[in-house]
Amino acid sequence: MFTGVTLPFDVSELITAATELLGLIGPFVLLAISFVVVPKLVRLIKGALGNGGKN
Repeated sequence: MFTGVTLPFDVSELITAATELLGLIGPFVLLAISFVVVPKLVRLIKGALGNGGKN
């Protein structure tokens, strides 16, 4: 089916490239997630303190 097809890279190079890409993009993904999660945590803490700790 795919006889004679060769790729210009091997598996170890592919894993290395994926790791480097995650290292480059990872901090930006964490920053984006923090913009979503932090306001919810602040509301949760303010709600708990505002009610005197009672639900």
